Amino acid sequence: MALQEYISDLFQAAQSGDAAKVKEMISAHPQLANTENQDGLTPLGYAAHFGHAEVVREMLELGADVNAVSHSRVSFIPSNTALHAAIAGERSLEVIKLLLAHGADTTILDSNGHTCLHSAAFHDDNLEMIQLLMEHGADVHSAADGGDTPLSLAIQQGNENVASLLREYGASA
Repeated sequence: MALQEYISDLFQAAQSGDAAKVKEMISAHPQLANTENQDGLTPLGYAAHFGHAEVVREMLELGADVNAVSHSRVSFIPSNTALHAAIAGERSLEVIKLLLAHGADTTILDSNGHTCLHSAAFHDDNLEMIQLLMEHGADVHSAADGGDTPLSLAIQQGNENVASLLREYGASA
């Protein structure tokens, strides 16, 4: 099997949640734990985006870099970490907790200049997710390149519960 075909199969397994196949493939070729596909995305980010906790767990145990930043060539997907991908995708709290427990850095910026807290405040009105990020070092005062803060994004999106919680943590508009 050609390497590109093998990588494609790995990403299909990550997307579909086939933890056994991912484990088998990465165990046979450990260097693929941190590879990128033709779109510049990582298999850990893929699995995190689709909310597959068991695949994420296997990949982390097999050496996937929890803080690797992808090099996305997809116009609507910024280059980001698996934590960003989890928050922008299925928003599985189990996956987010796994990534954080394995040292995911909440302050890394994606190619849009957003931290994970920016992504969470934009995508969802989920207080538990915001609290998890705050407990793991997310900066409530971080400002994106255009000046947007997590609070301003929450307000723009109508995520009032998140906006209130961010204010409790000291955010101001």
